Order: sequence, then C-alpha cells, then structure tokens
Amino acid sequence: MSDQDLKSQNMIPADDEELSFEESFKKNIEKIRPHLKELWEYRKRFIYFNTIVFLVTLAILIFLVKPYYKSSVTILPDYGSKETTLSQLSNLASLAGANVGQASPTEVYQNLLTSEAVLGPVIYAKYKTEKYPDSVNLIQYFEVEPHKSVPPQLQGRDMFLQVYKDLSEGRIKTDLDKMTEILTVTVKMPEAQLSADVVNKIAESLDNYVKSKRKSYATYQIEYITKRMAQVKDSLTIAENKLKDFREQNRMVIQSPELMLQQERLSRNVEILSTVFLELNKQYEMAKIDQIKDTPIVNIRDYAKNPVIKAGPNKRMTLILIMFFSVILSGFYYGFKRNVKKYVTYISGDKVGTATLEQKKV
Repeated sequence: MSDQDLKSQNMIPADDEELSFEESFKKNIEKIRPHLKELWEYRKRFIYFNTIVFLVTLAILIFLVKPYYKSSVTILPDYGSKETTLSQLSNLASLAGANVGQASPTEVYQNLLTSEAVLGPVIYAKYKTEKYPDSVNLIQYFEVEPHKSVPPQLQGRDMFLQVYKDLSEGRIKTDLDKMTEILTVTVKMPEAQLSADVVNKIAESLDNYVKSKRKSYATYQIEYITKRMAQVKDSLTIAENKLKDFREQNRMVIQSPELMLQQERLSRNVEILSTVFLELNKQYEMAKIDQIKDTPIVNIRDYAKNPVIKAGPNKRMTLILIMFFSVILSGFYYGFKRNVKKYVTYISGDKVGTATLEQKKV
C-alpha cells in the first residue's frame, strides 16, 4: 500500500499535521505578511484617522458629556401587623393603577414609586440648583418644550409626561432584595445635591400618598361601618324584643321541649347580632384612629445626602474602549483594503474593475 493510500485512510498524518510548530508559525506569518505590508503602506492614513478619532472623542467627553450623580434612599419592610398592612397597601396600589396581588409592603412601594400619583408632586416641587439662581421645578430645570403638534390646552400635560417618562424609565432605579424585602431607590441627576433632594422628595411623596389614601380608605370604612351598625342595631333591638315577649308569654318553658327550642333559637339570634355589633363597633374605633393618625408609614432607614463624588461617566475607560475598537477596525480596514475593494466591486457586478484589480495583484 502506497503512502498516498495510507494518508487517505488517516494511517499516516497529512503534510500539515507533520509540520512543526515553528514551521506552522512561519507559514501563518507568510499568510498575513501581505496584509501587514498593505497596512504599512497606509500607515499615515491609519495614524491620521486614529488621531482624529482620539481628538474628537476627547472633545466630546470634555465638552459635551456631563457628569451625573446618584443618591439612594433605603426603605425597610413593615414589621408591624403585616396582614392588615398588606391588605390596605394592596388596595392603595390598585387605586394608583398597579395590580400587585398579594405582595410585601416594599413590593407595593416599588410599584407605587413610578406612578403619576407619586411622581407628580416630585416633578412640580421646587428645588435649589446650581444651574438657576431661583428655585425651579424639574420641567423648568430640564428646559422641556411641548411638542408642536400638541394643542395649547394640553401643552402643560405634554411637558409633564416628558419629564415623567424620563424619570420613570431612565433616572429612577429601584432594587428590591427578595430575601430581606429591603427596597433601595436610586436617582440619577446632573447635580449632586439635586439628586439627593429628588430621591428624598420621592420618599416623602410616597409616604404622603400612602397616608392620604389610608385616611380616605378609613373614611370609606367609617361610612360603611356606620350604616351597617345602624342596620345591625335595629335587627338586634327587634331580636331582643322578640326574646323578651316570648319569655313574658311563656314562663314555664322548661316543661315544653318545643318552647325550649324556640327560646334557644331566639337567644342564639340575639347572641349572633350582639357579637356582630360589638365587632363592628371595634372596627369603627380602629377606622377612626386611622383617619386621624398622621405618623409616617413608609419606614425609611436613612434619607439621602449630597453624594459629592460623581457616579459617572468613566471618561477614561470610555476613551480607552473607543480607541481600542478604532485601532482594531481601522487596522483591519487598511490591512485588507484591496481585498475589501475587490469583493465590493465583485458584488456590485463591475467585472471590468475586478479584472483590473486582478492584473494589479499579479
């Protein structure tokens, strides 16, 4: 059997497999040598291009890219009467348009934070800033202009929605720890103190919203319980009178099993209505307390303070990454420029140009 047959049956290594590492390395160098020569021919253009990219990127990072600051507020879970709090907060979330089902208080807060009911007071609140001498709201600070297609009567609403979208989708970030149920709210702003003021205002607005809705809910409960108490009281009075009349008319009840059964039924009805009335009276007093209670509900561990140090952007790393990709891509382009032109011309169907390139290559 010949060597060729043995090679075809993989019994003898192929020529490429017999090459040593050094020979393989030299062979690969020979393959890329033409591209290195081509890159050397265009070295001036390569240097000019990357110099321009460097200067333009540096100018943009210095003059156009502005720093931003981040401030955070930590909201702790409610360790009080959890069942009552959860049911009330779920009702409040549904009033704000958020369907949360059965969730922890901080999960409800996370849904409420980006609602218009909470962010509205934050957007229209006045803040002291470095940019303006007087206090301004966020619409004025970001110099928001209404869209031209919006009618005059809706321009205020349009500007509000622009800032609301910017806050809820870009500047506000919430992070809920599933284990501890601790909620962290972070706000990104162009100024350090402004970021702290805005995130504190969000926490304050959330607390005010929950308190106001709790009072409204308590008022609704009081109205319902008052009506129900009147109904139960009337029913209880009627039941008591029936029991009294029955006992006055039947003083020898013990001698008749049927009369004893009727008396037990009447007594049981009075007992049930009395229990319901007492429970309603208890709920009424609790609702009255909730109605006048003005203590903070949102359990905030610490309010935000001026972060001082900017959070970003990392201009040095941005410049390094841009220059890295610029050098790689421009080096690839100038090193394979003739091949690129050849393939582009071939794809475009210019056979004459392709033939010319082939002759030059020969």
